[in-house]
This record gives sequence, C-alpha cells and structure tokens, in this order.
Amino acid sequence: MTTATADQVFRFGGFTLDLAMGTLRGVNEPLFLRPKAYALLSHLARNMGRVVPKSELMDVVWPGVYVTEDSLTQSVREIRKVLGDDMVRTVSKRGYMLAAEAEAAPEISAQPIVAVIRFRNDSGDPSDEAMVDGFAEDIINGVARFGTVTVLARNSSFSFASFGRAEWPQIRARIGADYLVEGSLRRQGENVVVAVSLVDIASASQLWGDRYQSQGAGLFAIEREIVEQIVSRLVTRVTNAGLEHAARKPVTSLAAYELLLRGFALLRDPAQTDQRGAEALFEAAIAKDPNYGLAYSYLALARSLDGEFGRASDAVLENARDLADKGLALSPDQPTGHRVQSLIRLYMRDHEAAEHHMRIALQLNPYDADSIEQMGMLLTMRGRPLDALTWLARGIRIDPLHPHWYQFDRALALYMIGEYRQAAEALELATRPAPWIRTRLAACYAQMGDMEKARRQIALIEEGEPFSPLDYALRGVPFENPADAEHLAEGVRLALG
Repeated sequence: MTTATADQVFRFGGFTLDLAMGTLRGVNEPLFLRPKAYALLSHLARNMGRVVPKSELMDVVWPGVYVTEDSLTQSVREIRKVLGDDMVRTVSKRGYMLAAEAEAAPEISAQPIVAVIRFRNDSGDPSDEAMVDGFAEDIINGVARFGTVTVLARNSSFSFASFGRAEWPQIRARIGADYLVEGSLRRQGENVVVAVSLVDIASASQLWGDRYQSQGAGLFAIEREIVEQIVSRLVTRVTNAGLEHAARKPVTSLAAYELLLRGFALLRDPAQTDQRGAEALFEAAIAKDPNYGLAYSYLALARSLDGEFGRASDAVLENARDLADKGLALSPDQPTGHRVQSLIRLYMRDHEAAEHHMRIALQLNPYDADSIEQMGMLLTMRGRPLDALTWLARGIRIDPLHPHWYQFDRALALYMIGEYRQAAEALELATRPAPWIRTRLAACYAQMGDMEKARRQIALIEEGEPFSPLDYALRGVPFENPADAEHLAEGVRLALG
C-alpha cells in the first residue's frame, strides 16, 4: 500500500481511495459506495493491516447512534461487492481488516478529471433530446482523444443532468471530477445555438464560457464545427488551469503530469523558448514514471528544437527520433507522439514519413488545433502553400488564443504565394523576434520594396549572436523543393543588398 499522508490518498489492490476528494477509483473508472460503507472503508484504510474491532468501527461510522451489528455486516458486504471478497478480511471474534498487499503506483494521478453533464434542451421539443444528448457525448469523445485529460464516461456524468451550483460538491464527492462542463442547446430549424461553460468544482467558479451559433449550413456540419471548437478550447482551458495549480507548487512535489505541463509551457512561444528548462522538467517526469510515453514524446520535441527549428545536428535529431519512437511504443494511441515524430522527420528532411505520421495524429484526434496547424506548416514545406493556408486558418479558428507559432507558419505560407505584406503583418506579432524570425521579416520587407525596414532587421540580427540569414534561408528551413528555399533566399539577398 502507498499513502500520501498530506492528501490522504490510499492505494491498495488496484484501487485508489482519496479521502480529501471523497472518491474511490478502480484501475479505469470511479467506483461507488453509500456513505456509511465509504466511511467504514476509510477507517479501515487508515488502519491498513490492523484488525479493527467491531465496536470501534461502529463508534466511528455511527457516532452517538445505536445500531445493531447487522448494519456493520451490511456495509462490509457492500464493500466486498465493490472491491472483491478478499479485500476485507473477517477475523473471528475480533473485527475486520483491510488486507491489501503493498504496491507501487505511478505518479501521474494529477491528470485532471472532467465530467460533461447532460446538456439542457432549451428548445423544449422532446424530439430534440437525442440530438442534445448526442452533442454532449461528442464532446466527451472528443476530449477523451487528447489523452492529457481524463473524461468520465456518459453513464457517470449524465446522471447529474439536473444538478445546480449547490450540488457541485456532490458531483466531486461521488465521481471525483475536478471540472464540470455544462451547457444548453437550442434548435430553430436548421440553426443551432449552443452555450457551454467550464466550472472548477473545488472553487465553484466558472473558468470559461462561450456561445456558438450556426451559419445556416446543414445540421450535421454545424454540429461538427461547433463540437470541434468547443473540444479544443475546453482542453486548452483545463490544461491552463492545471498549469496554474502546478505553478504554485515546488518542482520537487509535482506529479509526472504536472511536470509535463510545466515543461510544455516553456515551449509554447518559439521566440521565447526555454528549451533546456523544458528538457529538465520532461526528464524529471520520466524519472517519476519511466513508462510515461507522453513525457518521452515531449522530451523528443524539446531536443528537436535545438538550434532553433530545423537547424539541429543529425546526431541530435536521431536522438530525438529514438525518444519519439519510445514514446510511441509506450503510448501507441497517443496522437501527440505522432505529431512530434512528424516534426522530427520533417527536420530530418524525410517529408513522406512526416506526412504519414501527421495524418495518423489527425486520425487519432481530429480536434487538436496544434495538429491541424502543423499539417498546414508541413504542406507549406512540401510546396503546397494554398492548401496549407486552409489548414492554418482552421487551426486559428479552433484556437483563437493560439501560440505565436501559428502566425509564423501562416506568414511563411503567405510569403510563398507572394502575399508579402500579410506575411510581414503576421511576423510582426512576435514579442521578442529571434534571428530566424527577423530573417523572414527582412525577406518580406525586401520583397515589398521597403529596404529601410529590411536592412534594419538584418542589422538587428548582426548585433546579436552569430547567425547567417542566407544560410538559414537556403538550408535552415526544411523545404522539400529547392525552388522554395531559393524563393526565401531571394528576399534575404535583397535585404542584404
């Protein structure tokens, strides 16, 4: 048995009893006990391996109330029905003992748990009930695909359809949810209006809310588009809330999942990336849980960014590829692993393999804005900038609070089709332009004929670390076609004068 005394978490026989949250979980799902049976199990867990007298159990579970031994026997029977007969041992004429063998548990339990409760049918038409329930179930399935959030199954979460704010603590106690998704749907002909909000159950506060309305297209297309936007934004908000919680703890006390969040946050802005700090956090996550596939994938991502996007050495990229392979071996159904492997293969100039992994990632999770955006970037590298812009626009629409790299990739696609002014406007969003961003911006200004701004960007590069803009344009961007690299180099040559 393992316990976390401060949090009152007990793990035994494949079960997790969290007294602080009031939950009991099996390997893959929450389990339910009535209040007295739960109180009885809690006391047995606190006295693991000790024979607890019947009188003591009755005093603890039924304080100040006279009950017969039948009440105790009935609660023990309920516990055994849920945990199995062997977990609670009867010691003749003495009492009961929770008989669990010691075990170790991987430390990724900080992964947030989300419950999507049944949406309200605001149209009032009973024939819309199936559509309303199906909409909420699509959100459940979509959130589950991300793998970084535990989403409760429909049977558990839909049982709370009519609960209001006052009952939120009951939801947490009964099914262990950290966050609650609630909403409503109203249909008017072919138009659908959906309102959705995300609630932090512990603080009883709303973290996020939004309203979506159809544009008059077919009903199925409307539903798919709205669900796509909700799912991506929902996961982003839950992840950010988890990061805020993890940021308040010392690194030494973080679980593997929280270490992963902290590391990923350091990689979100490519102009301000703390690659080494992120690597250290991913390595710490692996030390906490050596079988955490996603941690290997993100460590591979951090390593592949060495030298700033596409300029890492062959040895570094081969190491990153091996780490990504291990991440996929441990978590083969994790779309992030394929997305990271796609990026590494792109940097290795294996464009066909890069697209292969990217399409697998999108099959596993078509709702992930980062994967959608990365497909756009990949298509630009393969010489298809018009197709790329469609994918990039979709990623930006799904995640309006996207990281800056979305705009940097969009800018390159715009440059490749000759839209230099729009490309420059996208690149100007960088808060602290790195040399590679200044190189692209200089090329845009030069192609526009604004040589003063172009040469200013070149001068700012030369004031910093050693960096060759022309070498970057010709060899630093993983274009599949030499003509595309030459197009970027043309703008850089103009800027260099």
